[in-house]
Amino acid sequence: MTIYEKADELIYKSGLFSLLNKYGDTFIFGSYRTKMMTWNDLDFYIDNSKFCPSQYYNLVGNVLNKMKPFHFDGLFNIEKNLTFIGLETNIYGERWNIDIWLKSREEIEAALLSEDKLMRLVEERPECKKAILDIKQELARLKLYGFDKKQNHYHSNEIYDAVLFNNVISIEQFFSFMHH
Repeated sequence: MTIYEKADELIYKSGLFSLLNKYGDTFIFGSYRTKMMTWNDLDFYIDNSKFCPSQYYNLVGNVLNKMKPFHFDGLFNIEKNLTFIGLETNIYGERWNIDIWLKSREEIEAALLSEDKLMRLVEERPECKKAILDIKQELARLKLYGFDKKQNHYHSNEIYDAVLFNNVISIEQFFSFMHH
């Protein structure tokens, strides 16, 4: 079973997506959507336009009950309009990281456009996809990306920018680029 098939099981078969959708239109983002997954990580955005702040604890309780995490982090700040649920779980016998953000429709649409642009760039330059995946895998092996990463680590957007806009194609070039 591929990482995407496992992700589909977690998203749909577990009922997580339908649960999240009860609180607002839900969108899947990140490496799953862009088809550049190298580790078990899922990102969801929920449209907060119809979300009532008093629902936060109900949402958290339902997510925790469904996913049975061994690690949980939450953020709920009405003044700053920041709402986040982060967890790690061993669903289906594998460790998964799940991040859920409540965002405005405008933020979600901007993120969709940004990811669509990324996917177009990678489609136009297939060699970039291989470089991105190779760099992600090597950074994960070095504990600089993915699970159990060191304090100083890297994020996907840094990898995408290095490869797509600065012609970085190897881990050595990536380190050189990031430390110049």
